[in-house]
Amino acid sequence: MDASKYSRSVTMLCPTCGNTDFEREGDNSTLRCVGCDRVFEQEELVRANGEVIEAELDEMKTGVLRDAKKELRDTLKKAFKGSKHIKFK
Repeated sequence: MDASKYSRSVTMLCPTCGNTDFEREGDNSTLRCVGCDRVFEQEELVRANGEVIEAELDEMKTGVLRDAKKELRDTLKKAFKGSKHIKFK
């Protein structure tokens, strides 16, 4: 299974103005919204975007599970190819 297929990038939104552009402040853990100048700690911005992050994770989990099932099925079919006692639908 190709793990790079599941790499995702989630766009963070400012909970105040909805902007997606942020600048890092001095200590790299502080971000400033370019639209409204609100300052966030990185963890605060992640918490504020929790629903978006969870939705993306759920989508990724579904894809990984589907692909893992397919890969397991294909591997088993190949391993038992030619067997007259084991059949796959």
